[in-house]
Amino acid sequence: MDIPNHRQQFNALVQAQTTVISALPYLMGCAFAYFYYDHFNLGDTILLFIAVVSFHLAVNGHNQYTDYRRFNQNGAANSHNNIIAKFKISMSWARLIIGSLTVLAAIIGIYLTIKSGWILLLIGVLSFIVGYAYSGGHHPILKTPFGEPASGITMGYNITLLAIFINIYNLPNFDAYFWLKGLVVALPAILVISNVMLGNNICDVKEDVVIGKRTLVYHIGRQKSLQVLVACYVLSYVFIVLAVAMRYLPLWTLGSLLTIPPVYKKTAEFTAAPDKATTFFSVLIDLQLILISELVFTVIGIIWQHTLG
Repeated sequence: MDIPNHRQQFNALVQAQTTVISALPYLMGCAFAYFYYDHFNLGDTILLFIAVVSFHLAVNGHNQYTDYRRFNQNGAANSHNNIIAKFKISMSWARLIIGSLTVLAAIIGIYLTIKSGWILLLIGVLSFIVGYAYSGGHHPILKTPFGEPASGITMGYNITLLAIFINIYNLPNFDAYFWLKGLVVALPAILVISNVMLGNNICDVKEDVVIGKRTLVYHIGRQKSLQVLVACYVLSYVFIVLAVAMRYLPLWTLGSLLTIPPVYKKTAEFTAAPDKATTFFSVLIDLQLILISELVFTVIGIIWQHTLG
């Protein structure tokens, strides 16, 4: 295999293709803020988006970095999941990329905290702690049964919450319960993002045991894990309906229910034969079908409301 160029190494290290997983909850939070509070801070929103994506990529890079060390320590250096070895990435270059992305996110975060207040700092610090603890330290979260909810809550809820707060912090009548309303809106993202990690762990359960991971799949078994995955998809649609019923999202958002047939088909493909190389992509497609359709129909509802208004 030829030595990959820096762009290929960067994309592999930070798993650039997963940016959509952090972008969609953020955009959904912005859409909710605009619909429900009728308020939007464009400049702050763009800056925070850069910080969120940078931190997401830094966490991905850190995961690859720590996995590389575990693979080598446990005699699994030739694993197809050993991205750093596969793409011939030097450890010093990996540290530079991870550090640079973290510093960029921190600088933007500090600036926006000074501008908007301590709530942004609180959410950001909690996200940073979970992001580090997810793969760092002697007992990383990803090696426990809590990896799935940790990824879902941090990326599905915290990112949505950040997007909401940065758009409403300067409202004359600040809503102290925005975090609770944001939770209802974020639940579909929490569930489908958790499913990405769950699907990944279902595929990798045998290899995970070798490198010391005792994930949810290890504890409850493959069949029950598949049942949890299906239940999360069903609940994601239930919470979309709930958010509309509570008038947190426009009626148009119910259009996302049109994705139920293709999501059912893709989920059936994965549950019938879970495999990282062939069917895992169906889990990623399900995430995009649900979250993109929810966002698109919410935006249509906002346009419809403002056109008629």
